Amino acid sequence: MRNKKLKVLTGIVLSVITLLFLGLYIIDFLNDSENPAPDILLWVVVILTFFYSATWGDDSKAEEDEMGQQIKNISGKISYYILIAFLFVLWFVYSQINESDLGSIFLLSAFCIGVIIFPIVQFMVARRFMKD
Repeated sequence: MRNKKLKVLTGIVLSVITLLFLGLYIIDFLNDSENPAPDILLWVVVILTFFYSATWGDDSKAEEDEMGQQIKNISGKISYYILIAFLFVLWFVYSQINESDLGSIFLLSAFCIGVIIFPIVQFMVARRFMKD
């Protein structure tokens, strides 16, 4: 019973915080705020908190057990491929809009780093397991 009350209380607190942030965002939008970066980062934190608490709740054991580790591994791999595809699309669209050869060097660098980082990490983890 206590666990259910805690989940309801957490949901209410998260909802109130979300509504508060939504109100602040609307006020900034109506006042023509010139720098939307803090608002965007704030929404990222709210969405991250919501999905983390919806997935794991307050059960830290579920996150650490074998199924939790499997969920983390599979979701990490899927999100890596989604991120790479998204970075490629952003870079391609930016290069087409600006009609430059490489587009944004920062987007191209992020894409290239994203492509090579997974094989590098795999190599390092494989080496660690081969030593044991």
